[in-house]
Amino acid sequence: MSIVVPAGLRQSVVDDDQGATWLASLDLLVARAAQRWGLVVGDPFESGMAAWTAPATTADGIDVVLKVSFPHLEARDEAAALVAWNGSGAVELLRADPEDQALLLRRLRPGSSLRDEALPIGDHLAVGAGIMRRMASVAVPNGEPFQDLVDVAEGLAAATEERIVRTVPLAPYAVDVGLCRHAVDLLRTLPGDASRLGLAHGDLNPGNILCHRRGTSVAGAAIDDWLAIDPKPVHGDLAWDPWPLITQVGDWLTVVPAAIDLAYRTRLVAAATDLDPARIASWCTARSVASGLWAADRGWWTGFRGADGDLDRAVAWAAAADLLGG
Repeated sequence: MSIVVPAGLRQSVVDDDQGATWLASLDLLVARAAQRWGLVVGDPFESGMAAWTAPATTADGIDVVLKVSFPHLEARDEAAALVAWNGSGAVELLRADPEDQALLLRRLRPGSSLRDEALPIGDHLAVGAGIMRRMASVAVPNGEPFQDLVDVAEGLAAATEERIVRTVPLAPYAVDVGLCRHAVDLLRTLPGDASRLGLAHGDLNPGNILCHRRGTSVAGAAIDDWLAIDPKPVHGDLAWDPWPLITQVGDWLTVVPAAIDLAYRTRLVAAATDLDPARIASWCTARSVASGLWAADRGWWTGFRGADGDLDRAVAWAAAADLLGG
């Protein structure tokens, strides 16, 4: 079978050493999944930067989503995480083929994302916090197959430290080196003294939170559930997770919130999840810097995926952490 590869996915992986080979193999990977699971596969979804996904129907008439991931470390344990959560806050996994990095997922309808819905900030945060609470209610022990956040954060700290030395001197604008080094320190210290440990989603941004309509009430009102997709699971401090949920609100790509607004949002999420708000804000500071310097390392200093936005938000997050006692 011949499939269509969305432009965003192609652009995202083509420069990787294995990107061209994987793209050339997609026809075969999708055909094997369709045969293996008896699927009629539709046209792919346009969203997604690291996996080919499309609606499909099983021989029993069940609506599903076929996902074939580009092989990368962050996606390695997605299936294991979905099995562990077993629908508690996350989409249901129906089948998996580790060799082909293929997953068969229950389709969520209408499937609109939390980002698409543009809810008031309080409702937006309540949805995400509810998902975090449901996932945290499942006791998942540390150890294989999941990566430990201590190791993940140390790798991120080392990469960020190296980028401070090599990349920051090339910046076309002033970068707060002191804040960048503070982020490195946070990445190395935060994982070791956390009191709330569990399996974190790892990428709980509003685009990865989808609406699923379970039915209607007696009065005819919709009964909606919200579920997470696309986990990049790590085991450790659960305060690692809220950063994208709290940051990516409203016009977040063009407007940097005031520290007092970030502190307010953080308190709401902390109250709903029983997490320490200062720890959340400290992780947000560290992850904003790490994300910004990751972009800078690719030459993306400005624009849609530019370092400037993350680094400006890191300044605001550091001030919010101070307000919260971090």
